[in-house]
Amino acid sequence: MDNLNMADLALFAGQSNMSGRGDAREAVACDIGAGFEYKSVSKPDALVPVKEPFGLGEDRKGALDDIRADGTNKRSGSMVSAVVSEYYSRTKRKLVAVSASKGGTNTEEWKETLIGDAVRRLCDAKKFLADNNIKIGRIFVVWCQGESDGDAQRTAHDYIRNTEGLFHEFMKCGAEKIFVVQIGHYNYINYPENAERDGFYAVIRAAQERLCEENDDYILVGSFEPYIAEMKDQYHYRQSAYNAVGKTVGENIAKYYGGEL
Repeated sequence: MDNLNMADLALFAGQSNMSGRGDAREAVACDIGAGFEYKSVSKPDALVPVKEPFGLGEDRKGALDDIRADGTNKRSGSMVSAVVSEYYSRTKRKLVAVSASKGGTNTEEWKETLIGDAVRRLCDAKKFLADNNIKIGRIFVVWCQGESDGDAQRTAHDYIRNTEGLFHEFMKCGAEKIFVVQIGHYNYINYPENAERDGFYAVIRAAQERLCEENDDYILVGSFEPYIAEMKDQYHYRQSAYNAVGKTVGENIAKYYGGEL
């Protein structure tokens, strides 16, 4: 951090496939020069290297916590290290990454109880960087969420309305764009007894595409839709899928900003 005088800032927000349910041992190893994690909850006075599982210790009781009833952490390996690594390789801009995710959450819960904690984490990171004379370049949100809205049979209209409302809150702390990672399927291949649920997920996938087509604040940068063969349960993926999607996300965010600047 001693030589860090400028960085871009990204909040990685959403539900379980943002938290990551992969295997950290198989994750992309992020070069120490590519970026850092700012731990708003557990280590708010420093930046630490990005490594998997990303977001460990960043659980706030009653808000964005991803802890099982027995006290163990659900975070086991995510896409974030792949995103940071690919973004840096294409832009040569260091990224400060902030965790703001919780499994099993829908947009109504985000509106009612979680958005405040997520915005707080982003604002905490901004203040830390400013206090340490680190100039902030771009500020954006990477958003991977929607399976629980599918489970709730949320309409496309309501999903879009809720998500747009969340972005207005992120904007208050300087977020310029939301880069959307589209959800995948309900794993109807291995769980055919509940195959009809995949139709509800399709509604959310279509809503996410429509949101990004109709609103310039949202950019679709990746999708879990092609990775049903790499699912390990009804909802989650093996680390290989998180690595592949993360690489695509980092590449497409870099392309959106024009590559190396």
